[in-house]
Amino acid sequence: MSSIRAQVEELGSWITGFEFEGTRYGGDYFPNDDSRVLRFVDAFRQWLRKLPDRRRALRILECGCLEGGHTALLAKAFPEAEIVATDLREENLRKARFLVSLYGLHNVRWLQDDFSSPHTVFCQEYDAIFCVGLLYHLRDPANFLKRTAQLTNFLWLWTVICAEAEASITEAEFRGRMLGETPDHPLSGAQPQSFLPTLGSLTDMLFASGFKTVRLLQKEMTSNNNGPCILLQADR
Repeated sequence: MSSIRAQVEELGSWITGFEFEGTRYGGDYFPNDDSRVLRFVDAFRQWLRKLPDRRRALRILECGCLEGGHTALLAKAFPEAEIVATDLREENLRKARFLVSLYGLHNVRWLQDDFSSPHTVFCQEYDAIFCVGLLYHLRDPANFLKRTAQLTNFLWLWTVICAEAEASITEAEFRGRMLGETPDHPLSGAQPQSFLPTLGSLTDMLFASGFKTVRLLQKEMTSNNNGPCILLQADR
């Protein structure tokens, strides 16, 4: 069997970096200290303590697993759960499968699907939906949130939003702006444009979808000047 480094390089260039047996591989983004994941783990564990005894295994949907960095953290944190890791791009899934298998994790199920027009991912219920970095790549985020509310009582969401002063269009009753996408880039959406709602419109989308409580946990500027970004938890 070839060395780990040879296998990593054979899979192409990486965005995600990871460490295995004291050696670093891959790209420059190391997710182990990503507060968006660590805070989800704590928040979802607290949520679970409030629930009555369960009769089936936990199921967590990861929306846009990219190269598996977050997937591995979720699978380690919740070994009793099935992590349904979903991405549009096969090249991302190949890397994610490799990374998860390298750590010997066996509680991940893989789906290739397009959240703009999903075929299989929304055919079952989930105990939590983990959506970090996907929503702002969608042309119709309101429809996506409506679908998630039908399938879970716990949504964890990190996304880029539109600053109020930059809102230039209104779709239905939701204000925001368009964001140009480059579909060939691994971090981009599949469509030429996506719609970024303002924070107020995003909150309206969540309540209109059926979520009862929306907690804004963090708001800051993105490092690449795409605009403000927020972290929130929505419950039903």
